Amino acid sequence: MSYRLNRTDGELLVDLTDGILDLTTTDLTLIGKNYKGFGEFLNENFIALLENFASTSQPTNPMVGQLWYDKQDARLKVYDGTVFRPATGSVVSSTRPTNLNVGDIWIDNEENKLYIWDGSDLTLVGPEYSAGQGKTGFEVTSQLDATDVQRTILKLFLGGTLVGIFSPETFYILPEYAIAGYPQVAGDSQNRQLLEKGFNVVNSEFFYRGTATSAKGLVDDAGIVRSAENFIPTDANGATTGSLKIKNSAGLSVGVGETEYAILKIAGTTATLETQQSNGDLAFKVRSGSSFLPAMYVDTSEKYIGIWKSNPAYSLDVTGDGRFTSNLTVGGNLLVEGTTTHLNTTTLRVEDKNIELGILDDSTEATDAQIDGGGIIVRSLNGSKDWTWQASTSAWTSNQDINIQSGVDNPDPALMVDGVDILTKTTLGSTVNNALGLTRVGTLSELTVDDININSATITRINGTGLNIVAGGDITVDSQNITGLAEPSAATDAATKNYVDVQLYSKDVIISLDVTGLTDPDPIGSVDGPKNSIATLLQNMQSASQYETGTTAYVMATSYTGSTVSGITVDITTSPDTSGVLTKSSIAVDKDNVSSSETVIQDISQSNDASGVATLTAIRYLYEYTVSANTWTFVRRTLQTVT
Repeated sequence: MSYRLNRTDGELLVDLTDGILDLTTTDLTLIGKNYKGFGEFLNENFIALLENFASTSQPTNPMVGQLWYDKQDARLKVYDGTVFRPATGSVVSSTRPTNLNVGDIWIDNEENKLYIWDGSDLTLVGPEYSAGQGKTGFEVTSQLDATDVQRTILKLFLGGTLVGIFSPETFYILPEYAIAGYPQVAGDSQNRQLLEKGFNVVNSEFFYRGTATSAKGLVDDAGIVRSAENFIPTDANGATTGSLKIKNSAGLSVGVGETEYAILKIAGTTATLETQQSNGDLAFKVRSGSSFLPAMYVDTSEKYIGIWKSNPAYSLDVTGDGRFTSNLTVGGNLLVEGTTTHLNTTTLRVEDKNIELGILDDSTEATDAQIDGGGIIVRSLNGSKDWTWQASTSAWTSNQDINIQSGVDNPDPALMVDGVDILTKTTLGSTVNNALGLTRVGTLSELTVDDININSATITRINGTGLNIVAGGDITVDSQNITGLAEPSAATDAATKNYVDVQLYSKDVIISLDVTGLTDPDPIGSVDGPKNSIATLLQNMQSASQYETGTTAYVMATSYTGSTVSGITVDITTSPDTSGVLTKSSIAVDKDNVSSSETVIQDISQSNDASGVATLTAIRYLYEYTVSANTWTFVRRTLQTVT
């Protein structure tokens, strides 16, 4: 019997045939039952698992969750059902990796930089400078001042050199907590360092601190100087290289003269662009060459919006293709007027319970001939998978197998007709009455035909009181015993051996014996006669061990001890004449020293039966014995007189 090998989730992986090696189902060698020399393949399987299929090329038959050590990338990867993905999120290399996943970290060990892959770009976490540039940028740190108070400061480095420090307050630093690269206070007896509020340069020639004593322009309260070029005129065109910020909710108003046409303002917390003239349209235009194109046009009176269209005829009127990278919800009907509709999605959900096919342009229903071949077709390079309606058969037709799978809400799925189960995974429906043309079935654990049930080695009549076997010839039981018979009650009933034995050996034994000449313990006419001799003959003929205790044996004992023979005629002849009853022969003997001078009788033998009159006198006794301790025990004898 083949091995049925299942995945961890219980799904069948393969039926592994006995005596073979399966090299294609997985990347491990699956060994069939009784395969000779399986040890080498079993050990190589263990080796493959220990080294995680280490190779420069990925395994050819991976399973979900399978590990692979990519020797080319020097990374451990796991198969997700589609591709092998790195099992760890960190990559340390001097060159940018090409197989990153979202969230992976790349440590550039040549430039000493850390990057994070967001799915489309590598984002630098830090530092901004490369290893060759030296430490460059700001460093936030804590500094203990001369009064043992921790101060937060910001250091600025260029090429590994400290060039300045931002400090929120002015304070001294004792020598034991001195900042490397920052100068001491000149002439200070305690050799302290001094940080003043603001930006403190390390080298005064590199940068200076404070405000110029004189400048052409205006200086605000923060000490910032503004020259005339820094202001935008109100009566002429102006320009600024900085940003323009309006710090009130009224925002920015645009109009002609005193007439406002549009306002950009804040309404509550919402940034709002409002048109100020009734039914005034709003257009967003972009320049293309020497022309301005209507990127978006709002027709206020009709409440229409056009995309790349200045005369929209619908609430949303788009010229050109449209694309939504997220969801699109249509509250009304969706009308597609093109010839082909493509849905490039992995899942299509339809809230309505019904999907109607075969509706004509005028919304009427088509005929069977018009919908012939209609249905669902799944395209594949290996041949389409069709579920279509065929008018010739008036039936749904599929060119693929139908696999009804079980689930949590339907653990025992079935094929149904008129609401009745016809076929489940394990059962043929009870309403299936005919299986015409069936020539073979598998091994049945139980079979019921009409009211006859066959289960294992038992045939049972479900209803009724008997079982009739009608045969057109002999019934052969293959030299086996028939057991379990009931006690017979009718003349034609079969009986068990035990029943026959009980009936046979529980009946009285009746036999007749000629006891002439028997004398144990007494001759026939004395006391009880030869009762022991008779018991011995009875035991030899009918062993007492076969009979129930108390069974009686009746022995009719006949003796001819007193019989006589009279009138016997004996005719003696001389050899070679043998006509008489007795035949005598003679021999020559010596007499008086004369050789062979006399003849004497040498022998007498019986040649024929003698005749006479025999008078038989029979004496009859009825002996009774009973079985006791597997022995015939004498009870009595009764003289029998027969006239």
